[in-house]
Amino acid sequence: MKIKKKYFFSFYVTFLSIIADQFSKFLVIKKIELLPLYDPLFNGLNIVYVENKGVSFGMLSQYNIPFYLGILSIIISSYIIFLIIKSERKIEVCGLSLILGGALGNGVDRLLKGYVVDFIDFYFGKAHWPAFNIADTCITIGAILFFFNAFKNK
Repeated sequence: MKIKKKYFFSFYVTFLSIIADQFSKFLVIKKIELLPLYDPLFNGLNIVYVENKGVSFGMLSQYNIPFYLGILSIIISSYIIFLIIKSERKIEVCGLSLILGGALGNGVDRLLKGYVVDFIDFYFGKAHWPAFNIADTCITIGAILFFFNAFKNK
């Protein structure tokens, strides 16, 4: 992958991830009073409003550390940028860029608000998966692409 093209592609994927994440959270926050009208969106999916002060799936939320998690997000993002620079395969660049976009999307929330807005609630019967957001989805898809590429090359 040519260097200029790689950086443009990475920026584009990262930027779209952040915009999709922030816009979806904006819509949920603006329409919070309407959320009960959409409950459930369809069987197995609710739109909810959760202020997550922890990490993935609310872990560590009992500790008051959102600022430090935001700083950690920036440090991890710096390392991901380093990996993108070193990467030569498009699928790896795409995966890392999705992870970067998700990390920055959630990192911005932590630094500005002190929490991350989660709103996607999947459930089966009475069992609910912890609420998550578009940034979490980008991180998950990015990690799958990254690891798929790593195992494919071995």
